[in-house]
Amino acid sequence: ENMFCLNAMTDYARAYEQVKPGMRVTIKRDTTDMGNAVFRDYRDAAVTIESPLSSTDAGKKISVQVAKEGEGRLYYSTRLRFAPKVQPQDVNSGFSLRREYSTKQKDGWKIIPADANLKRGDVIRVDLFVDIPAARNFVVVNDPLPGALETVNRDLRTASTVDDAASANYDKQGGSWWFKYGDWSEYDASFWSFYHRELRHDSVRFYADYIPAGHYHLSYTAQVVADGTFAALPTKAEEMYDPDVYGLGNAGVLNVVSDQKSAP
Repeated sequence: ENMFCLNAMTDYARAYEQVKPGMRVTIKRDTTDMGNAVFRDYRDAAVTIESPLSSTDAGKKISVQVAKEGEGRLYYSTRLRFAPKVQPQDVNSGFSLRREYSTKQKDGWKIIPADANLKRGDVIRVDLFVDIPAARNFVVVNDPLPGALETVNRDLRTASTVDDAASANYDKQGGSWWFKYGDWSEYDASFWSFYHRELRHDSVRFYADYIPAGHYHLSYTAQVVADGTFAALPTKAEEMYDPDVYGLGNAGVLNVVSDQKSAP
């Protein structure tokens, strides 16, 4: 496979790269210069030119002009990056997702209501429910962490005392999405399932090479480490090599107060 790919790249270069580059490229946004670049060899590194948007640009139609002077073939792409004020959620384009936050109480785990106040030190269990209507390949489920939370790594000895309060055994509770279906598959339960988990600073990710249609339950433990009001961005699942097949879960807000008496 590597040999055929290399031959294909060589054939492409012979057909489209016969003229050695010797060009100057100028980028404009409407009539304003964004920057320029000079290329004189095949091995010249790619150049990135950025132009931040301002609040006054909202709703405007802006054109980007790419002008080349000189010889050679120019390759370029344009990208627009933005963060919406209102996060999209509950999108099903191949995956359906649901997320629940729970805290440990004297009478068991309790799902955190939207208006609940947490306190620093609370142990949170995060349950992710993934509904896959058809078999998928190379799937990643990415759950962004609110700024108030820090994951608890069960592989570390220092995490054992905290994690004892969040048993790996799933304690079903009234009102949980768990009761919507009766055939949930757990993490690493079979050969064709989610088998790899990454506990990152900003998110938790689960991976699967191939996964049949079905209902999947994923979970991890976190601890509240900061006071304030924090956005809980929606969970996202997608096929890594076919990102048009994806899904977004429910978004929310976590409130953390310093008053010890205001815990849920």
